[in-house]
Amino acid sequence: MGLFNREQPEPYNEMAEQSVVHAQTQQSSLAANQSRRLNYEMDNTEKSFADAQLECEQTLSDISHLLKQDVYQWDEDKQIMDWFSIDDEKKRVLTNEGVDKIMQIMKSYINKETLLSNFDEKMIMRRMLEFSLALSAMLFMKYEIYFRTPTLNECYDILENRLRDKLGTREMRYKLRGEDFPEEKERLEILKEIDGREEYEIKKIRSETRKLNLREFEMIFTQLRALIESTHNRAWKGEERGSLRRHVNINEVIGGGQQQPQKRKWGMF
Repeated sequence: MGLFNREQPEPYNEMAEQSVVHAQTQQSSLAANQSRRLNYEMDNTEKSFADAQLECEQTLSDISHLLKQDVYQWDEDKQIMDWFSIDDEKKRVLTNEGVDKIMQIMKSYINKETLLSNFDEKMIMRRMLEFSLALSAMLFMKYEIYFRTPTLNECYDILENRLRDKLGTREMRYKLRGEDFPEEKERLEILKEIDGREEYEIKKIRSETRKLNLREFEMIFTQLRALIESTHNRAWKGEERGSLRRHVNINEVIGGGQQQPQKRKWGMF
């Protein structure tokens, strides 16, 4: 009788076992997908950080606007600060060829290769000296090509303005004496003064304008030199590479700290 009173094991429920296994499989799949998504997001974040840190296009774009002497001001339509072309092209210091040539030079100095270099202080000073001397020599040896000079029509306008200024001065002299101003007579006298000297006056105007442009370029040159020096300082003793490496190591530590789902063994007992 004792044999018949012994407790019998519960019958095996195959459906319940399959349901449990299916639920666990889904849970493991969900955890794996979350882990992959987290790693993907971390990789994208790391890539975006590196791209942003080594991005030089915005700096080069600003340099291009600087060389063209565009105006950085508030845009009422976009409600942001933005660049606008200079109103009067005659005020530009450099020709388009001059802007293009300097931009080629700046791109060879301001780039991610420079940022990821390893310069000591002497190397930076030497490269800056070489840049300053080479750029100065190139520009001033070809200033007629790279620096803008007034066109013939612009010289004519300048001469007209000078003529009006002289007429204004002589008119004031007549008014102080209480006499009527013979404008046409005085105008003809002024024209006689420059008769046969038109070519000389045009050359003089262009020479004076070129000197003014050279003086103004001194400040632009100082700004360019400062931007290149800043780029080189970021590569001092490989600091830029070290910064990226530290960021990668931090991400690896964070990513390695993610807990992986533990596998459980399932069976009948």
